[in-house]
Amino acid sequence: MIFFKRLWIKTMQMNGWTLFFGTTTLILFSSYFIHYLEPETFTTPFDGLWWTMTTVVTVGYGDLSPVTMKGKIFAMFLYVMGIGLMTIFIGKFVDSLTLRKRLREEGKLKVSVKNHIILINWTKKTEIALNELLSTFQNIHVVIVDDALKKTPLLHERVEFVSGDPASEETLQKANILECKSVMIFSPSSHLKATEADGHTLLIASILEGVGKKYGKNIYTVCEISDSKHIQAFTNVNVEEFIMPNDMAAHLAARSILFNGTTNIIHQLTSNVGHDLYHVPKKTEWKTFGDAKRALDEKGAVLIANHHDMSIHQKLDEPIPEDAKLFIICDEKTYHSIS
Repeated sequence: MIFFKRLWIKTMQMNGWTLFFGTTTLILFSSYFIHYLEPETFTTPFDGLWWTMTTVVTVGYGDLSPVTMKGKIFAMFLYVMGIGLMTIFIGKFVDSLTLRKRLREEGKLKVSVKNHIILINWTKKTEIALNELLSTFQNIHVVIVDDALKKTPLLHERVEFVSGDPASEETLQKANILECKSVMIFSPSSHLKATEADGHTLLIASILEGVGKKYGKNIYTVCEISDSKHIQAFTNVNVEEFIMPNDMAAHLAARSILFNGTTNIIHQLTSNVGHDLYHVPKKTEWKTFGDAKRALDEKGAVLIANHHDMSIHQKLDEPIPEDAKLFIICDEKTYHSIS
């Protein structure tokens, strides 16, 4: 009795791989051994495997069973050892899945997705951007990086969470920064002064640029800036795009006063309602911007820019560069027909 108690304790203390190989070995041994003991009943090792599996998982169909004394004695041994071992194995397997789920929700696991969007710093604006990304793009995965959250802010199959300091390379590597599509750094909580908030954002952007240079990767970075006077500092670390919510709101307010209806148009272009802003690559049959404009007009799309250049309507006879990134305005159905 003491022997079996100690054996049970030792089995419970086994690590996952040891338990897996021990369970597998017992099942395979039992499959061949019962075939050896009773070749008339268990005509092949597979019959032995079938009987062993139905025994250790306590299904017990009864279509095959030992008929000799030796076979029955071995069956009793398998009842005690096999069922106990399989129970422990299944229990540990379930525990490991539960542990992995908890670690994933707490942001302690390395992200394995690729071509994803990384959102740094969890704020109300981050939440709005996340919901917009998930509703607009059905295949995109989003990774949230934040050091204040205790667990993922949203349980979703396309949302991952990484807990840690976003200014740390270790945290960024956990978010699989080198395989991402782009990174958006949101300004931290609003109680900070503009200089402090932008300083924090600039630090993260600098670390991102350093990681990119270290591994020879271009990490496309978009930063939310609290004060437009700090743009030059972000330009110096090669940040590709800036968002200045305060300045943008002021400019939009002025235009909506002068040109009524402006806010409705902007709302459509920044949501998934009605027409939206998309980009399409250059097609081989489009030699000039004029060719692209005429082809897109026929599809019901409006060509507005190449990268950040919105003056292309004054260059319709110029050839389209190979690296062109043409922005268009259209509805989703038209976009899919073009792309």
